[in-house]
Amino acid sequence: MRAARPPLTRPDDFFAFWSGTRDALARTPATPRFGIPVTSPEGARVLPVRFASLGGCDIQGFLVTPDAAARDSARAGRRALVVTTHGYNSQCNPVLEARHAAACGADLLCFDVRGFGLSRGGCAIDPRGYVLTGLADPRTSILRGAVCDFVRAAEVARLLHAGGGGTVFHGRSFGGSLALMAQVVSGAADYLAVAVPTFGWAAGRRRLARAGSGQEINDHLARHPSEEGAVMRTLAYFDTVNFADRVGCRALVGVGLHDEVVPPATVYAIANHMVPRPEVMELPVSHTEDVEERHWVQFDSRWTAAVAAGLAGGA
Repeated sequence: MRAARPPLTRPDDFFAFWSGTRDALARTPATPRFGIPVTSPEGARVLPVRFASLGGCDIQGFLVTPDAAARDSARAGRRALVVTTHGYNSQCNPVLEARHAAACGADLLCFDVRGFGLSRGGCAIDPRGYVLTGLADPRTSILRGAVCDFVRAAEVARLLHAGGGGTVFHGRSFGGSLALMAQVVSGAADYLAVAVPTFGWAAGRRRLARAGSGQEINDHLARHPSEEGAVMRTLAYFDTVNFADRVGCRALVGVGLHDEVVPPATVYAIANHMVPRPEVMELPVSHTEDVEERHWVQFDSRWTAAVAAGLAGGA
């Protein structure tokens, strides 16, 4: 498990595909629009912000600014910026994220990826599974838009951020994979904190995943076995292993040792290709209802402490 390091399966046009995707995103103006700010129980300011992503898809996010005490505690006023999103079939929780912002004294932008939460109306979703949407071709795959949503969220967050510090990309599971891919596409992060990032080692997921998006893909291919070649070719453009050696910043990777949604071997397959080599933190379980899920607070404490200590861009 810990030694998993499958060969890369990057298509020949992998980098051209993502360069073209970034160019297509740049042709869509972000046009951020703001809602009415509220105050979280921790005293943070939560500002709703909507913006346009790839294809003009409307995305809802929230800019969380910590309270005055947290802002004052940031080194020399160089407050870091955290960009984060949610897990699969979920949505962001700005009240919860306000606690993370307070813990590290950073500004934070969380957002709902297209097709989820308050961004649900932005595009049609395959009723048999989110990941199946547009899966026949990488250009139509919803994952292409989802990565762009993270890249665009980071662009909007940086426009609104006045702290002057480094940038952190964060996420868990689905959100962790998007954070990692968005870093390689944009190069905008100084620090990456990803818990059980998914979509790594597509061939291994076919054998190991028992639930979540991996099971949705397995179920689809059981119904349509003739599509396996096309589906696996598409997934190669979104396999986080194929991005890992281009991360280019410090990173913390969390692994759940028992996980049927994101099997630990698939996370090690990513981490063992990452450059520079990440810090890896093992927890007993992930994606379970087990009481040991509580240990993931240690992961949150680790990355928020790193950000507070100035490990994001020397802030």
